[in-house]
Parts: sequence; C-alpha cells; structure tokens
Amino acid sequence: MACFPTYGRSFYLARAALNPPTSLCKKLFPANSEWIDRLAAKEHSPGDSIQPTVAENVFVQVIMMFRKTFMQDSVLMMELHPCYPIWQH
Repeated sequence: MACFPTYGRSFYLARAALNPPTSLCKKLFPANSEWIDRLAAKEHSPGDSIQPTVAENVFVQVIMMFRKTFMQDSVLMMELHPCYPIWQH
C-alpha cells in the first residue's frame, strides 16, 4: 500500500512519546483557549469575530493539535536549524 512496509513499526512517531507541558503549549496560540471556552458556551453575538459554522469546533481542535505537534517538532528543528530567528529569544 503506497510502498509502505506492512509491519506497523514503520508508522511510529518518536515525537508522540512525550507530551509537552500544557503551560508551554498555551503560549503558542494563546487565544485558542478563549475560543474553546466561547464555543463550548455558545456565546456568539452579532458582531462577534467568531461566528458559528459547521467546522468551528474542528478548526479549534486542529489548532490544539498543531501547537502540540509544533512544540514536539521544535526540539529537532532547533538542532537542525539553530540560527532561525524563531529560536533566537
């Protein structure tokens, strides 16, 4: 199937073995927590920048997964590209 080996070990992602601290993840896309709370409470007003759509909850969940994945991948990226401006603060 798509030239992948049939044994399951080839799909293991080492980064998934450790979870970054929640406090650290919250520093990336900090407004995401507010969006989750507002969407859960269904607090939408006519002038609200967050309007209800079919994909609203899924989008917020994708951002949650992205920030976790970004933090996990940052360790390797810092080693491979230490001069990138994002790592300079």
